[in-house]
Amino acid sequence: MPTERFYNLPAGKKNIIKEAAMSEFANVPFEKASINKIIKAAGISRGSFYTYFEDKHDILAYIFEDVGEHFQDTWKECAEKSNGDLWKTIDHFMDESVFTTKEKFIQLMKNIVDGVQLFGVTNHLSKEAINEQLPILNIMYESIDKSKFKDQSIEAFGVLISMLFFEMFKGLEWYFVHPEDKDKIKKVFNKKLEIFQYGICKQELI
Repeated sequence: MPTERFYNLPAGKKNIIKEAAMSEFANVPFEKASINKIIKAAGISRGSFYTYFEDKHDILAYIFEDVGEHFQDTWKECAEKSNGDLWKTIDHFMDESVFTTKEKFIQLMKNIVDGVQLFGVTNHLSKEAINEQLPILNIMYESIDKSKFKDQSIEAFGVLISMLFFEMFKGLEWYFVHPEDKDKIKKVFNKKLEIFQYGICKQELI
């Protein structure tokens, strides 16, 4: 993770460095990303970079951390607006977060997923990711009304959320190729939400 010196920088300076790194990670696969290009775009020295980060994994971790904070705030707002209804929350989240995600970040994620050093990237971040993801999952879980769920455990909730977000990001990929299809994407996604919520099989009376 970044050093305390980096966190003490003015917000504007941190954002410049983050944006420079995101641009580089979006342009090339992660393993080919150049620290020299990042520091040139950010207008900092190589020495300064290494007082802020150990390596490019550290700045990637900060990007994920920053996105995670935005994600958390947006989720809570959507859940409050939806009175804890999971399906309405997901629908609002699609509109207020997913459709406003920068294309640069999506390309960054694709480059990381497609990179030949994917395990190196994810393993390096694994401890930090686990520490960050558990509180976020707890916040998501606590913000939702689970009274109608057959299984109200956080484990089942986590599985459901992972499936819902998988479908959401499939729609996001489609959107960035064909932004004119936004209404069609929402229609398909809402149909999937309906199946998740009510199932596909007829309910037999016992």
